Amino acid sequence: MKKSKLSRRITWRVIGIMLFFNLLIGGAIAVFVSFMSLGNGSVRGQYVTDGIASNVETMLQMAKTVTYNNRTVVEANMDSPEHVFGALEQIIKINKRLSGCFVAFEPDYFKGQGRWFEAYAYHTDSTHIDCRQIGSPQHDYFNGAWYQRGLSLARSDDGYLTDLYYDDTVNSGMFCSYVVPVFDRQGRKVGVYGVDLSLEMLSIAIDETMSNVRKEFMVDAQSDIGDDGDIYFSIQILDSKGNRITGSDSLDVSMLKGEQEIVDRELDMKDLKGTPYYINVKQLGATGWTLVVFQHRDLVYTWGIVLAIIILFCMCIGCLVIFFFTSRSIHRATRPLSFLSESAQEVAKGNFDASLPTFKHNDEVAQLRDSFGTMQQSLKQYVEEQKAATAARASLESELNVAHDIQMSMLPKTFPAFPNRKDIELYASLTPAKAVGGDLYDFFIYNDKLFFCIGDVSGKGVPASLVMAVSRTLFRNIAAHTDKPSHIVDTMNANICEGNDNCMFVTLFVGVLDLATGQLRYCNAGHDAPYVEATLLPCQSNLPIGVTPDIEYAEQEMTIAPDMILFLYTDGLTEAENGGRELFGMQRIDEVIEGFKGSPQELIEAMTAAVHKFVGDTEQSDDLTMLAFRYKK
Repeated sequence: MKKSKLSRRITWRVIGIMLFFNLLIGGAIAVFVSFMSLGNGSVRGQYVTDGIASNVETMLQMAKTVTYNNRTVVEANMDSPEHVFGALEQIIKINKRLSGCFVAFEPDYFKGQGRWFEAYAYHTDSTHIDCRQIGSPQHDYFNGAWYQRGLSLARSDDGYLTDLYYDDTVNSGMFCSYVVPVFDRQGRKVGVYGVDLSLEMLSIAIDETMSNVRKEFMVDAQSDIGDDGDIYFSIQILDSKGNRITGSDSLDVSMLKGEQEIVDRELDMKDLKGTPYYINVKQLGATGWTLVVFQHRDLVYTWGIVLAIIILFCMCIGCLVIFFFTSRSIHRATRPLSFLSESAQEVAKGNFDASLPTFKHNDEVAQLRDSFGTMQQSLKQYVEEQKAATAARASLESELNVAHDIQMSMLPKTFPAFPNRKDIELYASLTPAKAVGGDLYDFFIYNDKLFFCIGDVSGKGVPASLVMAVSRTLFRNIAAHTDKPSHIVDTMNANICEGNDNCMFVTLFVGVLDLATGQLRYCNAGHDAPYVEATLLPCQSNLPIGVTPDIEYAEQEMTIAPDMILFLYTDGLTEAENGGRELFGMQRIDEVIEGFKGSPQELIEAMTAAVHKFVGDTEQSDDLTMLAFRYKK
């Protein structure tokens, strides 16, 4: 029997509705899969960088610990070459992960041994140790950068970690060394002691992590290089000069040398010789080395694409099945469908609460009616979920705006700050890079003294804003009981360090100006030194607060002459970048402040205008905070 016009019309209408919502669902799936793929790639890259960095830093820390722990043993055995060799052999026997250890002495240290004497102990294999004197005119270590750098260090200094170098004196291979100076019994510097780590140990750390990556993330063992020659996955460690130390050699290090600006962001797609990659980067402690993990875009998205294809295939099969049975039901129930036409029209218009007719018989028409009811509930639920998601995003934005208002309300923002006083003129401004930031400033007058501070919390966003709020509250509370800047900073440091599980710290400058005498006492905790007129205020270098509770902060003082202006700022000023990634820097601050005779407000406005002119349309990358005041006795 030929289908009626009504049957065909309803059939095509059902098809249209299904296609429409399938497109919506397909688009949602594409977005979801994209985010899932990026998240999976980010986790994989972060896992690799953290794993390798942990292994490498553990090895380097081991080398440092061995060097410092055994320096006194070496110094106690420098009365004869035999004792030196004995001490080195004992050290290398205990520390089997070292490739070797050595002591290089100043010229003619041992009479009868010649000008060059470098004692070296090393593993010949897993069970044997050999000792040699390797100093000679051919191995003139006096001119080596490692020897000169190590000899220049003081006893209390950290040792020097070399970049990777090739050495064929004993065992040919690539090594890096950690060196410290050694001293005789009279305290004279007589040479350099150090330990060697081989490239093979670094390569083992990378290979172990790569093996774990392939197992945990299902990366095929042959997927590093694809059939088209593209590199899918690569790990490299670069030295301080950008040269490859170790890692996957399938990716030429020279490809990076023209793109060094990319290694300061995590998971950012760049174009290396026309090939798109996602890159994870991590600095390895204080070594100056950089760990770089490359993931080809195809590797990042392959999992998501396969998942999307499976989902879309299942959706298509499901749609075909639904269409087939619905079409058959419509064909057999052409006449009863006329009762559903108006309700179907309402549903097609988006009225998901439209009432449906009821049927006495439990046949195909009744089932179709129930299908319409199910479709209505599904559509209604989908729309409600979208509304809830939109409302949640709006609520988050609203909460961030409220947080911004609350944070700004905590800081003094009424200027002139002290309209009833003639001895001080002060102005400050804070421009966060995000809705909330980590910079702070504060000031108040108590007992004819001006208490002021400026600080910068590590990181950005909500965590930094919380530490900023705590720091500002601590400053107010502590300064209400003491006028000693060093005591204020000490107490703030003790409170910030307590329960600081996230290891956040704050650079801080605290000052107290006696408005009667002009005496300025101040304490600097790792912050940029402020300007007095056009000259930097002398500041001792101290650690930021929140790093360690076991530190006493030094206090300094000077006398401020009348009409002198003091200008304080955070690193958001000096590190403001333009489109060419150039920094605003100290020189441009000098140009603005040199010979400036205006008010503190005019100085900050002039500095702000100079920064905006320099930066142009480049997005602000860090909080910008400035505070200036003029003492007018």
